[in-house]
Amino acid sequence: MNQNTLLEPGFNGAFVRDGFNALPAPVAIEVAVHLAAQPASHVAALAGQRLAVKDVYDIEGLRAGGGNPTWADAQPVATSTALAVRALLEEGAQWVGKTVTDELTYSLAGINVHYGTPRNPASPARIPGGSSSGSAVAVAAGFADIGLGTDCGGSIRLPASYCGIWGIRPTHGRIAANGCFALAHSFDTVGWFARDGALLADVFNVLAQTDTQTLPERVMLCLPDDIVTLLHMRVRTAFATAFDTLSERFEMSLLSSASLKPETWAQSFRVLQAAEIAQQHGAWAMRHLDSFGADIRQRLQAAVTIHPAQVHDAQRVRVDAIRALARVFEEPDTYIVMPTLPWISPLIGTSGAEVDEVRVRSQQMLCIAGLAGLPQVSLPWTSFDGAPLGLSVIGAHGDDEGVLAVAQAVHDALASAQPDA
Repeated sequence: MNQNTLLEPGFNGAFVRDGFNALPAPVAIEVAVHLAAQPASHVAALAGQRLAVKDVYDIEGLRAGGGNPTWADAQPVATSTALAVRALLEEGAQWVGKTVTDELTYSLAGINVHYGTPRNPASPARIPGGSSSGSAVAVAAGFADIGLGTDCGGSIRLPASYCGIWGIRPTHGRIAANGCFALAHSFDTVGWFARDGALLADVFNVLAQTDTQTLPERVMLCLPDDIVTLLHMRVRTAFATAFDTLSERFEMSLLSSASLKPETWAQSFRVLQAAEIAQQHGAWAMRHLDSFGADIRQRLQAAVTIHPAQVHDAQRVRVDAIRALARVFEEPDTYIVMPTLPWISPLIGTSGAEVDEVRVRSQQMLCIAGLAGLPQVSLPWTSFDGAPLGLSVIGAHGDDEGVLAVAQAVHDALASAQPDA
């Protein structure tokens, strides 16, 4: 197979051809029956919102391709639809299609040797980020309003930052992942993109069957000093200005050095993620190594070499990280605020070694929420050289509603401080 047979033409290369603009009849009928059965007074929460879905979710009548044609051929046709997808459709979301993903979701680049690289509409000369690349691009380009994806090591938060849109990684396990491919089971979450914070929250309300909260009267925002040294110098300067602006609206504090251990935590994350990938997918991957792009192939080969002693040590680090972060959030209504990533997206054509180096540095910031299973929202913030960079809010385990409310308030406070606001 080549890109011409795998991809839907146009649309910035965001959509796969299978199922594009054509929800299988059994699903469409069931959704229509559900909506028709609602009382006349019922207003569907997502009525008319266009939905793009990462090609790792089961859709009855289709195969979940996982970004690798050999994997796709080995999958059965789904006999049911993933719970998250069905919930969104039953609240009025309108199906657009399935979107491109990095192979088995094991990358943050958004580059796929089989499907190509979806074009980042916010900065076309730069990669979109992955692995939820197609869903991010679909939303950023205006082809969809909701982009359903997954986040294991940053696959929502990183492309949200690179594409200048909103993205959420919920508390691990807060949103049911039935019918969704898992790369590493103790890290993977359902996640999604939107162009505004209100819709991001509406989707959460539907999937978590809850109501988002209003902003607490007192909010404490914490800046982790251990993160500042990871930032590009221009980002440091911009963040210092943002910190001053936010201090006029919120209580602010500085988490002293050594409160967090991003380098140690990131290494722990990589070991544990790789061990879980080997546990679930190692045998199949080793039988089909030739079907993967070079970067994914090398990562999978490394994953199956992880030793139990490494896992044991990494789990101890993870426990320490969970405890350290629990202390940060011990006081109610406390949140970490920081740039989502150290710097903007790499240019297309950047060497594989350089892209991997960006991945490793980015993981030092992305692993904070990932290791502890915490909710994190990446929101549009600023740009450098015409390329976006997001700002993030992280909260306590289970405090997704608070994170969403604070992220919107932070966005509004920074927007109102702009000269043209």
